[in-house]
Amino acid sequence: MEQLRTQLSHVLYEEVDVINLFTKGQIGDIYKVDTTHSSYILKTSEPSDRLHIEANMLKDINKYKIHVPHVYDVSPTHLLMEYIETSKQAKCTQEVEAAKILSSLHAVSNDARMYGYYYDTTIGPFSQKNEQTQYNWTLFLGQMRIMPMARICYDKGHINKVLVERLELLCRDMYKRIDMAEIVPSLLHGDLWDGNILFNMNGATLIDPALSFGDKEMDLAYILMFDTFGKTFFERYKEVHTLSKDFYEVKVPLYQIYPLLVHVALYGGSYIQQLEHLLKRLQA
Repeated sequence: MEQLRTQLSHVLYEEVDVINLFTKGQIGDIYKVDTTHSSYILKTSEPSDRLHIEANMLKDINKYKIHVPHVYDVSPTHLLMEYIETSKQAKCTQEVEAAKILSSLHAVSNDARMYGYYYDTTIGPFSQKNEQTQYNWTLFLGQMRIMPMARICYDKGHINKVLVERLELLCRDMYKRIDMAEIVPSLLHGDLWDGNILFNMNGATLIDPALSFGDKEMDLAYILMFDTFGKTFFERYKEVHTLSKDFYEVKVPLYQIYPLLVHVALYGGSYIQQLEHLLKRLQA
């Protein structure tokens, strides 16, 4: 730890006083680093490219003047970022600020109408392949998201072969359920539970993204899955982006399949029953 403190002091051009465990992360421990004048967050992992990918995603979001933590240093084993001091806010205030930042993120598109991303990204401990399929949104969602995660769940013994086959059929015919002509690729956060959006007097800050370009309503379906935000959020969001007519009946259950599979892969348990419920709702 002393060697790390010396290394971080060199990066920050100021003496690091304390490094304390902040929380346990999905790929490694997370520490709070304190100097005389500032505080920072240090994420750690076994040597890999994961933290470089996270740093790149944060920098990409920041290009659009959307608030994320500043990245100070990154290596195969650590990511040093700005510490975001949170403050207690009224729920309605949080929902208004969340709507503002999500509306801004979803307003970002790309000239090629491309789905996917410029490089492979991550969600939690898992890789997200981002082969660019351009106009075919449902092909991307099925082949790059749902089926790879379904195979991970199967390999972990959380779901059986029959359920995998049901998901394959659903993905094959998904284009029949969604009007792709109405979808414009939007920049998605991709992992928007309440722990990944922070609030203080300056507004909202996004952390731990799982970036790709896709239907903006993917993020909204994720929000509904965990009741992260409610009526005030959606009212404010709809002032900028209208919702599809089939959002609640069709898109929400379809778009919740991927994040549910991620949770099945991580935790199993009750998430498997939730997945079964979604498939029954979709008659799949």
